[in-house]
Amino acid sequence: MRVNFENLDLIPELLKKIEDLEIKIEKMSPPVNSKKDVARVLDVTPRTVNNYITQGYLQEGVHFHRKGAKMLVFIESAILEFREQLKKGMVKNEKVAV
Repeated sequence: MRVNFENLDLIPELLKKIEDLEIKIEKMSPPVNSKKDVARVLDVTPRTVNNYITQGYLQEGVHFHRKGAKMLVFIESAILEFREQLKKGMVKNEKVAV
């Protein structure tokens, strides 16, 4: 069996193109700044987002932090990870101790 290594020098160029595409995709993704944004990303209602917070599914310091008494600042990467957990059924419908 004969192996052709002529195209190995294309790997760095392909990697750069993949990284550029990832940056473009990230820029195209709408931000996750509000409960409404989180609801859209999770494909639920804002009320469900409130329930997730009350029940401890979305945790302060992990998924969001407070800015003042009422304003929540969501952590986009944690919300996206939570969405993946929802899709995989890793989040149960039981109450979580807070």
